[in-house]
Amino acid sequence: MTLNQLVKRGAIAGAALVSLEAAYALLRPAPAFVEHDPSGVFGDPRHPPLRVVVLGDSSVTGPGVSDIDEIWVRVLARRLAQGRHVILKSVAVGGSKVADLLDGQLEEAILFDPDLVLVAVGANDAIRGVPLRKFERDLDALVVELVETGATVVQSGVGDLGTIPRLFPPLRGMMTRRSLAYHRAHQRVARRHGAVVAELRDDDRTLWIRDRSLWSEDLFHVSGAGHARWAETAWKTLQPVIGDG
Repeated sequence: MTLNQLVKRGAIAGAALVSLEAAYALLRPAPAFVEHDPSGVFGDPRHPPLRVVVLGDSSVTGPGVSDIDEIWVRVLARRLAQGRHVILKSVAVGGSKVADLLDGQLEEAILFDPDLVLVAVGANDAIRGVPLRKFERDLDALVVELVETGATVVQSGVGDLGTIPRLFPPLRGMMTRRSLAYHRAHQRVARRHGAVVAELRDDDRTLWIRDRSLWSEDLFHVSGAGHARWAETAWKTLQPVIGDG
């Protein structure tokens, strides 16, 4: 065996080991939390209706929050309800990848006849090693169907997974780079189809690393304080798009 072959095999083995360490760090057993359905009705029924559907993963179902009203989509719904009658429907399921949204959430979301669609997905694809090309292809197919409803589509992008407290170097840097690649796939899909991306990665990275109050007890899902920051970032994207009614 040549030296180059030995180096190549060593690099492959090292990458595989790091991937296994990342999967263990992120997916190892943790305190069990209740998954929530954040669906609800907000605002004065005499106001113009705004039908909002959200597809996604545990970032929507909010395991680890102390109150369902802390979940970021309900925070957004209350803001949107100023002058509107907001009907919020969630079809999200914790642990979902984008392929799960296509197979198990898309049809129900379309049947809801939404005015606004929120798509929160990508972290599980990045963590579980879904090939980037497949992720982007599936996300493209999902967003095409949603845009064709005539609704405004807002995508979550993928936040910086390297800020998750369970991770330590070198995994922290690896997951930061990996999640950025999936976030850029979100951006490409949005540009192709006229959707918009909430730039969650623009939030203060050092704060997410330093402030443990933003994270729940399992050090993986975010707390109510973390959801509040997500809602604030998402609102900066949503408000100019949705306007004043």
